[in-house]
Amino acid sequence: MDPAPDHLFEMTETSLAFASPRTPAQQKTEVLVERGLTASPAAPNLLKPQLYRDALARSVPVSRRTTAALVVPDYAVRMAILDFEEFPSGDEERLALLRFRLRKTVPFHIDEARLSYAIQVQAPQHWEVLAVAIAKPILEEYESIFTSAGYRLGLVTPSCLATLRLCPAAERGLTLLAKMAGATLSVLLLDNGIVRLVRCLDLEGSEDAESGEERSVGPILQQTVAYAEDQIGQPVTRLLLCGFGNESDNLGRFVTREFGIPYAPVRSQFGAPSQQNAGLLGLLEQYAA
Repeated sequence: MDPAPDHLFEMTETSLAFASPRTPAQQKTEVLVERGLTASPAAPNLLKPQLYRDALARSVPVSRRTTAALVVPDYAVRMAILDFEEFPSGDEERLALLRFRLRKTVPFHIDEARLSYAIQVQAPQHWEVLAVAIAKPILEEYESIFTSAGYRLGLVTPSCLATLRLCPAAERGLTLLAKMAGATLSVLLLDNGIVRLVRCLDLEGSEDAESGEERSVGPILQQTVAYAEDQIGQPVTRLLLCGFGNESDNLGRFVTREFGIPYAPVRSQFGAPSQQNAGLLGLLEQYAA
């Protein structure tokens, strides 16, 4: 594993959270006075970057050799599970193949995007790859907040993938992770550490967005449960909820009542995961001593 960064950050539309792997109990979340960004994969994200610069200055002193990792909103990136019969051995060839597969499915120029991947399954004539892409101008928006302050930024990851560290493997079947952040719902199906499905939806402006999580999120979870059985051939045996606050129990009881699936909140040994810090706590799980 790479050395732990000196500092970890998570940016949301209304907050900046900070922690250090060396002192994980000393976390801090700066709540902005107004909305500072609107997550998008294809349009500029930062509405008021100075809000984050000011919050960063209040969070921690910095030296020119300070390293950092950053968690960004899920809706700023595009994620996909891709299957291949063959996968090249060279990294350049792999990236070229992934860009070709993603070209018609992402709302930005894939040749100008930053792309990373993880091989999840490797078997004869079967490769399964988790690909993550972000438009370079959008990535540079986020990075500039920290590089202009003197940080050396290494890892940049979407919040839902960082949160996976807080999702232990189920004994059987699939785990359904539903994660809310602002108006963005991220839904993942997990199979013993392997991501079998990842969806990120913007619910802002939907008819049911103001009608409670049960009405707005319930149908999406129902579709995901059906997909698991029909396309993956495994049942969902556990629901993990993150970012729903006081609505967690109502939504969880709805899923248990409708589908017979038990639910639980996402938990961390370093604090209570929320919309502001779930990805940060996931990185702490990875890097803290």
